[in-house]
Order: sequence, then C-alpha cells, then structure tokens
Amino acid sequence: MKRTDNFVVDLELRVELLKERIYATLALLAVLLTIDVRDVTPLRAAELVLGTALSLWAASLVAGVMAYRVVMQQHAPEHRLRRQVVLHSPLLAAAAFPMVMILFAATGVWGLATAINVAIGASFLLLVGWSLMSARALKAGRSLTLIIAAVELGVGLAIIGLKTAVEH
Repeated sequence: MKRTDNFVVDLELRVELLKERIYATLALLAVLLTIDVRDVTPLRAAELVLGTALSLWAASLVAGVMAYRVVMQQHAPEHRLRRQVVLHSPLLAAAAFPMVMILFAATGVWGLATAINVAIGASFLLLVGWSLMSARALKAGRSLTLIIAAVELGVGLAIIGLKTAVEH
C-alpha cells in the first residue's frame, strides 16, 4: 500500500471509532437521564451505566462477527476479530467518565445527583462539540454552521428523548 492509502485507512478507522463513541454517548446519555437518584444507589447507577456499555459493546461484536460470516461465508480471521474489538472499544470508553463520577458519589465526594448531572453535562457538551465540528467541516458560513450544528444536536436529543420516553 502507498503511504496515501494508509492515511486514508487511518482516517476511515478514526471515522468508525468516532461513530461508535458518538453512538455510545447518545445511548449512555439516555440511560443517565433515566436514572432516578432518589431510588437508586451509586452501585445500581454504576450497574446501569456499565451494563449498558458492556451490552452495546458485546452486541456490536456479535453483530460484526455474524455479518462477516453471512457475507463472506467463512469464519472471520483472527485479525478481523481483533479489529472488531478495537472498532467497538469506544462503546466502553464512553462509560469511563460517568463511572468516575459515580465512583465519586459512592465514596462520598459528592452526591449521586451531582455525579449524574456532571456526567449528563459532560456528555451533552461532547455532543455539542461534535455537532459543531461536523457542521464546520462543511465549510459553510458561520450562521449556516450554527444552524446545521443545531439541527444535528436536535436530532441527537430527539433520539435521546425517544429512548427516555420509552423507558418511563
């Protein structure tokens, strides 16, 4: 492969990794929003967050392996399996910050409500940042960039709202 081909492959990998991280952030944000801190202990909140991340990660791995076998009509080679683990690792990484915040609540640094709110705020700010970067990449004017970012963020929040409404 030429150097430029490797560069394109590296960029495609970054696209896939970021896609997984955005997906996981949306899913975990929906979970964080449904945690009722009056009825949940920090341990239960950690189970919900980690359980969601682990189940999304495992489902993505299984889907990747199954899809490969269906399309290619053979077992996935070991390097493909390792690639699947790497590709879907952002699903686990998205849970790291909320878990740290919940750990602070469990150790008494602050309350669970504060921990969940900080995790929600951080996740929301990540989505805002990604929406702005995505819109900015279109090289539109400032106003159009803000409109595009707002629409993308709105779609993300609508997805979260739908998941939150279904869980209540």
